[in-house]
Amino acid sequence: MTVSRRLFLAGTTAAAASAPFAAVAQETGGAATVSLEEALRGRRSTRRFGTAAIPEEQLLRLLWAANGINREDSDGRTVPAWRSAKNVDIFVAHEGGVGRYDAAAGALEDVSAEDIRDVVSDQSYIVRAPAVLIYVSDRAPLAEAAGDSASDETAMAVGAHVNSAMMAQNVYLFAAAEGLGTVLIGGSADRAAIAEALSLSKDQSVTYIQPVGTPR
Repeated sequence: MTVSRRLFLAGTTAAAASAPFAAVAQETGGAATVSLEEALRGRRSTRRFGTAAIPEEQLLRLLWAANGINREDSDGRTVPAWRSAKNVDIFVAHEGGVGRYDAAAGALEDVSAEDIRDVVSDQSYIVRAPAVLIYVSDRAPLAEAAGDSASDETAMAVGAHVNSAMMAQNVYLFAAAEGLGTVLIGGSADRAAIAEALSLSKDQSVTYIQPVGTPR
């Protein structure tokens, strides 16, 4: 799954605020025409998803919002990060397998042809979601960014989870602007099963998962 150019979001004024937010997002063209304030008003957690797949173009824009490059000269990202560490990869589990978001290419790299949604959690609404984002922190770049703090396990855990959570918030805002639903999951994520399914190294750890789909 690849794209030939990066897809950018622009925030401008939204249509009538009195209408249901998802309807406003769909009628006005989604994130390209919904203001940041409207996205913030519409941000919420969703645990009921339709099964329709998210279009590739929309999924790539969502991933760009989560951790895309917005300053090519410096590899600057759409999210801030603890100590400016680039330690979090986003994997996407869907019906066709698993991909890893490549920010430089603006594309999903195929990782596996296996649908692993049934192992990410024991919650049925997560398994049914058309896409499940999996946030994976790599200790090596985090330790490099942490410097002398790398021996502080609490600080390292904060860096891993904070950087993932900031990406997840951007996904929330994009979802609100596009009429999608999402929820950030920590406790019910089966981290051991995910690590095995993705063949993660000992330095990689799953921080959160985040199902995404059309709310129902």
